[in-house]
Amino acid sequence: MRAVVRVLLVLLVTIGLLWLVYVSRTVLIWIAVSIFFAVAIDPIVRLFRKYLKLRRPLAIALVYLLGAGVLAGVAFAFVPPVIDAINELRNDVPRYVADLRESAFVQRLDEDYDILDRIEEATTDSLSGVGPDTAVEIGQRVVNGIIALISIAVLTFLFSLYGPMMRLRALESVDEGVRRDSLERLLDRLHRVVVGYVFGVLVIAMIAGVAVYVFLTIADVPFALLLAFWAGLMSLIPLVGAAIGAIPYILVSFFVGWPIGVAAIVFWAVYQQIENNLFQPTIHRFTVQLNPLWVIVAVLIGAQLLGFVGVLVAIPVAGMIQVLFQEGLRYRRELREAEDPDAERTAATE
Repeated sequence: MRAVVRVLLVLLVTIGLLWLVYVSRTVLIWIAVSIFFAVAIDPIVRLFRKYLKLRRPLAIALVYLLGAGVLAGVAFAFVPPVIDAINELRNDVPRYVADLRESAFVQRLDEDYDILDRIEEATTDSLSGVGPDTAVEIGQRVVNGIIALISIAVLTFLFSLYGPMMRLRALESVDEGVRRDSLERLLDRLHRVVVGYVFGVLVIAMIAGVAVYVFLTIADVPFALLLAFWAGLMSLIPLVGAAIGAIPYILVSFFVGWPIGVAAIVFWAVYQQIENNLFQPTIHRFTVQLNPLWVIVAVLIGAQLLGFVGVLVAIPVAGMIQVLFQEGLRYRRELREAEDPDAERTAATE
């Protein structure tokens, strides 16, 4: 009877913990993202502390100020061109539509499938669905996004501030020897995975943005800087980012002319193959040290579990799981060697 009661209590506690995790999943995601950002900015914080002789809170605050300055600079650099581009595109839409209607290919499609009427009907239906309820929903999402952003910023500051102290406390809680050495090595490797991943995706995004800008400039496609910036920004998303970033510049290229549009599709297909098979595997192999097959599997699992957030964090999480597995095996081997140093020597001799 005691065993049955014990099993039931364990089961109830487990169910309660799972329910608590499910209810607080949003906050847990904020905490995980904050830890990720805190680890990512740690090298910059260390540089400021080393060369500027700043206390850690001031170094973190300086990183925040620099980040805000970079965002403001990007906004000042891109928002006016974006507004001009949107206004210019809005003024040119009737001409583009007229060109499409005069196209023999589009006319054949329209005769066979009524494609223009279908597009007009779909656009009208989508716009008619926008009403007061939609505006309220958008407002709620904006407020929730601001709350999440502020919460993550505060948590990131605190984790970055107290991270070294938490690491020291964790190491001090373990006896000196194999256990402490293994824990310290594990924490260092996990730190390198996160920092390496952030550095890798930034490099990939920069390469993508520059490549798209060069192509659009050579092809004389308008809004080249804006479209290249969007393509580079979307390249931060693993695997599918290049496809998402390619949609706008392919559409604009077709407005310029169908040969330019076809060239844009060819460029996207070639570049995506190069990025997925050369840039990403090579960079992630050196930064996260993860096999390309596990990269794809991790992204698919992350998308299924957490959607867009899961796609973004899938690769570093997979890298950390790999590190945990490797260090677990290494710890068991070193522990056996420390407890019975002659056993390994005897096994190697045999």
